[in-house]
Amino acid sequence: MVGPVIPSGPVVLSAAPSTATRPIWANRWFPWLLFLANLAIVLAFWWASTGSQPMRSAGDMLNAVGRVTGLVGTYLALWQLLLMTRQPWLDAAFGLDKLAVLHRWNGYMALGLLVAHAVFQTLGYQLIDGLDTLSQLSDFVTAYDGVLPAIAGLLLLLVIVGVSISVTRRQLRYETWYFIHLYTYLAIALAFAHELAVGADFIASRAFTAYWVLLYLALAACLLWFRVALPLLRYQRHRFHVERVVREGPGVVSIYIGGRDLWALRTDAGQFMLWRFLDGGRWWQAHPFSLSLPSGYSHLRLTVKRIGDFSGAISTLRPGTPVLVEGPFGSFTERSCRGPKALLIAGGVGITPIRSLAERLAALGKDVCVLYRCSREQDVLFRDELARLAAAPNVRIEYLVGERHGGRRGDPMRRSELRRLAPDAASRDVFICGPPGMTEAVVDSMDHLGVPPEQVHTEAFRL
Repeated sequence: MVGPVIPSGPVVLSAAPSTATRPIWANRWFPWLLFLANLAIVLAFWWASTGSQPMRSAGDMLNAVGRVTGLVGTYLALWQLLLMTRQPWLDAAFGLDKLAVLHRWNGYMALGLLVAHAVFQTLGYQLIDGLDTLSQLSDFVTAYDGVLPAIAGLLLLLVIVGVSISVTRRQLRYETWYFIHLYTYLAIALAFAHELAVGADFIASRAFTAYWVLLYLALAACLLWFRVALPLLRYQRHRFHVERVVREGPGVVSIYIGGRDLWALRTDAGQFMLWRFLDGGRWWQAHPFSLSLPSGYSHLRLTVKRIGDFSGAISTLRPGTPVLVEGPFGSFTERSCRGPKALLIAGGVGITPIRSLAERLAALGKDVCVLYRCSREQDVLFRDELARLAAAPNVRIEYLVGERHGGRRGDPMRRSELRRLAPDAASRDVFICGPPGMTEAVVDSMDHLGVPPEQVHTEAFRL
């Protein structure tokens, strides 16, 4: 590890707003249209295959409900794989925060429908065959192809959703949580053979079978392209590698990433990327970290605070270590700043995307005010860089240092202080990045200060 290094090149760059046309897949209506169109096709196939058949008993009715809940639940599970792997086209359409909400509720709905499928099918066959529950389950396992793997897949999904609940999630290491989530792929694969082997709708329709297989192939192609092929092709072009590791403050380091033709890598200030360091202990896991420099420099930079096993050991990275990169991701960028003025509020290491965003917005000629909150003076990051940035006539930076509930002044981010520091907040686009509690409090304060909700942009705190 070396001492502090101030990035080479000017801090405020001359720039012009991007005039690139927004691609069709980056519009929010496109994923919804794709989702609803395929859902309609699934339901149409179900209706044509078995849904329209007359129901002569309660058992037939329960089985019909079981079949449709199984089809729709599996369809939602396929989308869950896309949502959990941060596809760039979905990220561009929704943004990280909304994508996380969609991922959570889609997962609950998919699991609920798949559990309903198991319950309704069991009850339906019980009524038809005249068996008790245990005998019916035994008959499923011994007489129907692929049912036992499908049961194992459903149990896996129950475990995965269980560890995703926030109370449980906080008790797990990131690496454990990440590894458990990889079993989602196995759960979906275990159910696939069962669906085609005993699914009445697929048995009745070769066209439906072909369409269903095509959905799986499309999902596999999407995952392989964005998660495997594209990072490898990008590495082949840019040859990303660790250039140096720099200590920024207590428990905080910056990783400088070198490579070839980095000018051709399109990133927006404020975005994050998934970083996979290809050394002995880290090659199998990718972690999201924000870029703490905008484009235009001869290297990329991510800044990490020691908080877990991975981030705690990241300072041991050796120069020359190859890096696979996915992304960039996130809508916490200058594109969200529609007006001439911006208020950027950072807490702790949340300054990482804010520092990058401030430089970019200043280069675009925006009036930029940065409020940077830290508990201690020694925790302030990028002090020299921010000082150079504050020398620009359109940039003001305020340091709010102090314990939240300590001292005579109390919380330096309290509402009255924000009103004093940014009396014109209602006329600014507001960007907030910091710990969840701070972010929620500042969002509430912005509401009381009259800032319209569409002008408030938040970023999930990334360590």
